Amino acid sequence: MGKHLVISRILENLIGASFSISIFFIIMISSSGFNLFEFHNLITTPAIWALFFGYGLISSIIIDFIGKFIPNFSSIKQILLYILFGYLIFLILMPIEYVLIAGTVGAFFSLLFLLGKEKLKPLKWYSWIVFVVPLVCFVMIPFDHTSKVGWNEVTGDKFVEVEYEYFNGEHLIPIHGQQGEQIYFDEEHHFSNGNSYGISLYDENGDHVGMNEESNDVLSVEFKKATTKYIVVRAINGNQGQFQVKWWKEGKTEPDWN
Repeated sequence: MGKHLVISRILENLIGASFSISIFFIIMISSSGFNLFEFHNLITTPAIWALFFGYGLISSIIIDFIGKFIPNFSSIKQILLYILFGYLIFLILMPIEYVLIAGTVGAFFSLLFLLGKEKLKPLKWYSWIVFVVPLVCFVMIPFDHTSKVGWNEVTGDKFVEVEYEYFNGEHLIPIHGQQGEQIYFDEEHHFSNGNSYGISLYDENGDHVGMNEESNDVLSVEFKKATTKYIVVRAINGNQGQFQVKWWKEGKTEPDWN
C-alpha cells in the first residue's frame, strides 16, 4: 500500500470520527438547552474522545481488514459490521440490561462514522468542516463556564453562606486537613427555580474524591496526608437561591453555629 493511500485512509477515518462526534456534540448541547457548563463537563470527559477517536478508529481499521477476507464485501455487510462494533464495546463494559439502549446509540454513531468516512473524502474542501466542532470543543476545555449573578458571599472559619440571583455551574470551598484527620460537613441549598443542585468533593488536583455518608445528611472525608480539598457546590440554572456549607473536625455531631 502506497504512502499516499495510507495517508488517505487515515484521513478518511479521522473525518468519519470527527463527523460522528460533531453530531453527538450538537445533539448534546441542544438537549442541554445550550448550557455551556453542562456541555463543558461532557467535553472534558476523556472517555468520550476515546470512544470516537480511539475505539472508533480501531474498529474501522479492523473492519477494513476483515473485509479483505470476506468474498463480495458489499455495503450491507460493511454496515452490519459497523452496527456489530457499535454494540460490542458496551457488551464488554456494561451490564447486560443496559446494553440494548447503549448499544443502539453506539450503533447509530458507528453508522454516522461510516457515513462520514465514505461520503466526505479528504480531497473535497467541505469535508474538512467536520473538524470545526471538535476543535471548538478543544478550545473551550481550559475555560470555566460557571455563571454567577447577584452573588453575595459570607465566609467564616468553618462556614460559607451564599445568596444569589442566578447560579449555573460550581463553587469551590477549600477545606484544609492534616494527616489522619476526618472532617465532617453538610450543606443546605434552596432555590425558587432551577433544574438541579448537588454537592461533591475535589482533591487538590481537581479530581473527584469519595465522601463518606454519615447520619443526618452529614458527609465526611478522611485526609491521608496534609492537603487541601474542595467542597463543590453545584447548581444548574438556579434562580433566586441560597446555600450554606458548614464543616468541623470535632465529631459526627454538627456544632451549633447560632
